[in-house]
Amino acid sequence: MDAEKINIYAACDKAIRALDRLNLEAFGALKMAKFDEINVIQTVLKMYRKSMKQARKRYYEVAYEAYLLALSMVNGIDPKKSSKMVSQSITVEWLDEILGQTDPLTLYRFDTETERKAYRLAEALEGSQDRDYEINKALRFWSQQLAQYAVNFTDYAVVKAFQDAGVKVVEWMSAMDEKVCNECHALDGQRFLIEELPPKPHWGCRCRIIPVK
Repeated sequence: MDAEKINIYAACDKAIRALDRLNLEAFGALKMAKFDEINVIQTVLKMYRKSMKQARKRYYEVAYEAYLLALSMVNGIDPKKSSKMVSQSITVEWLDEILGQTDPLTLYRFDTETERKAYRLAEALEGSQDRDYEINKALRFWSQQLAQYAVNFTDYAVVKAFQDAGVKVVEWMSAMDEKVCNECHALDGQRFLIEELPPKPHWGCRCRIIPVK
């Protein structure tokens, strides 16, 4: 299979769209909710935790699909072996370990940042005269976080699949369109030992790696 033609972010984009729909509904319902200083934090926390649970499920699906696609780029991997490898590697424990770590790009832990966002929104709702404005702003930041981690899990799964398949060297492949930044442009075509692969240079980066045969 031609590695350069595989859309490694297909499942990622599908997950982002699904989460956007769910959160648009949840934050919209929050605009209509009746709460006071006593129950506002409970209401907001409950909403964020439910959304985080939905996101975890989607991230697992994203990583699972990306892992299988990455294996398809490696010559000599039998499809039956791929199924066994992905089941052993992409696990709930692996997912939670990543979510519990400080991410090198976002510079925060997913779970603790989720709590912070919830408390910030609750405080804003207590003091603001424009509830809809605060909720819309919180929805925008929350959607950005969820989308970034969907990209992250795609990238983590690809690297893990290559490592499990014995790939030693990878090549950085940028989109090379009008949206590519100077740093990503400079990285295009460079080769790295997979253990020395540099982190993504910015949020939303869709640069990818392919195995060097």
